[in-house]
Amino acid sequence: MLNIRFEYIHSWTNHAGFYLARANGDYARHHMDVEFHNGDSFRGSPAALLSRGECDVALVRHKDLFSHQGGETGLVAVAALNQCQVGGVVTKSGSGITRFRDLEGRTLGFPAAAYRLFAELKEAMGADGGDIEKVNVVSTGGWEPDFRSIENGMFDAFVNVVWWEPFQGSGPLDQVVTIPFDSLNIAPHYSYYVCVRREFLDRNTQLVRDFLADTAAGYRMAADDRAAAMAALQDPLANVSPAVLNKTLDVVSPTWFDAAGHWGPLDVDFVRRYNHWMTEQGFMTVPEEESLVAIEAGAVTNAYLPW
Repeated sequence: MLNIRFEYIHSWTNHAGFYLARANGDYARHHMDVEFHNGDSFRGSPAALLSRGECDVALVRHKDLFSHQGGETGLVAVAALNQCQVGGVVTKSGSGITRFRDLEGRTLGFPAAAYRLFAELKEAMGADGGDIEKVNVVSTGGWEPDFRSIENGMFDAFVNVVWWEPFQGSGPLDQVVTIPFDSLNIAPHYSYYVCVRREFLDRNTQLVRDFLADTAAGYRMAADDRAAAMAALQDPLANVSPAVLNKTLDVVSPTWFDAAGHWGPLDVDFVRRYNHWMTEQGFMTVPEEESLVAIEAGAVTNAYLPW
């Protein structure tokens, strides 16, 4: 059994390539019996679970990758899930909010623990000629708001993933307006790294190569064959309407590939630049030099991708 730990508490359309590779028999043809897992953080982050050997592959955030280095249990990023970040501002058409500075004087829902996203929001407001002090930022605690919070009048806008939560309302999907942080090139980075333990990689080099090739094929098919993608996702997302699945696939699928049309490639210089930003903001748990040494030692690699 190959245990894959996803990054969120439940599956969503960003996992389409994994589900399709399994449904299509790609993993099975390489003798992999793949099982997907989600869950809360009671036992730790996906990176912590991976480092303890409680899963074989995990989708890991940047900070967590470099918090789990050293020795055989150190983590290695072998692919990028998306070629960009997931976050931004969500609002509705007719709100008068079409850019970051339009948030001045408005009420914005914000998850309490999203310190990195707040730093990005502050930077985006400044870059767009706005003032973060003029935004009524309301903490949502541990709750991550979705479009229903706008529909019921709680907020004028909220910050969250721009490929999923915007489409969890009850109204027409075309009323959604998203303003990604990437639209102003604010702290550009990969959403999540596909990671394995170093000792697992050393023992299972061909398996990792096969897994990545099959996953890449799954993502390509998910982008090219919408019916197949929706069929693979409908079971794990049985509580989500086909219309929402279809819409979220529309917006997320272009983020899976680089300019050459490949899933997974990692630009090491891109990683270094984001690492510098994260360090400057005080969000890393290790010194910048330690992260750079880990990168040089192979903590971020394209060596196992099929490209």
